Amino acid sequence: MESFDQGIIDVHVHVFPERIFEAVWEFFESLNWGVHREHVNQIEKTLARHGVGQAVGLTYAHKVGVAEDLNLFAETLGRSSQIYLPFGSIYPDDANFREYTEYALDSPYIFGFKIQPLVQRFDINDPRLDWFYQGCLERDCPLLIHIGTGPMIKEFVGPEHFKKLMRRYPELKVCVPHMGMKEYDLFMAMLDDHPNMFLDTAAINVPTEVWDSTFYGNRDLMLRHLDRICFGSDWPMVGYEYQAALAGLDRFEFPAEVRPKILRENALRFLGLDSH
Repeated sequence: MESFDQGIIDVHVHVFPERIFEAVWEFFESLNWGVHREHVNQIEKTLARHGVGQAVGLTYAHKVGVAEDLNLFAETLGRSSQIYLPFGSIYPDDANFREYTEYALDSPYIFGFKIQPLVQRFDINDPRLDWFYQGCLERDCPLLIHIGTGPMIKEFVGPEHFKKLMRRYPELKVCVPHMGMKEYDLFMAMLDDHPNMFLDTAAINVPTEVWDSTFYGNRDLMLRHLDRICFGSDWPMVGYEYQAALAGLDRFEFPAEVRPKILRENALRFLGLDSH
């Protein structure tokens, strides 16, 4: 990776090996959600066409025996791509969970970790993860944790899970995607107490018939935290066009002078790249 001083940073882009991408697409299409069937090279071209200089590439393991290979895939992508900032995956039921996760924590080509309790179906407060969170704190390693109840409520998502985690690790650097959908104000209020916490805009305020993507948060509360909101697209696991994700920022009515923060500067701080 050569430079962090050009272009938009998208903190929410999905990347998978081709075989897994095909399976994920089929699942989403079975729900009539619609996706863009683009593999990593095609995604990179889409990003570049829209002025994206770097993008967080997210994977997540949905069962035993997948996470280590996903991390090796992410590391290879980080070595070869000038755009992707790959995040690793964890799955605490793996027999070698600690070994491959320690390797990923120390890899210069893996920039953080994605946790997706909605799909992965484990508790973010599982004691088996304590050493992992401690390792993230020691390395200033960022996490992206899908923990709001949108677009659907399941056992392991919800703000109470997140509140418990942040009571235990208040300095953890973590981004809650989708602006905390559906608990917008609750997650925004937590920003007051956790200086290393961020939100991203993925799939919010974009036209879709799949779920209600309208941002219902308190505008004054949002304006208080404009240094903690990052642009995310959720590409390619969405039915809208990439430009719609960018246009969606206008529907937040962010002040014009803070758009560089939303589109880039806040992400640099979240990723720990602001000193580059």
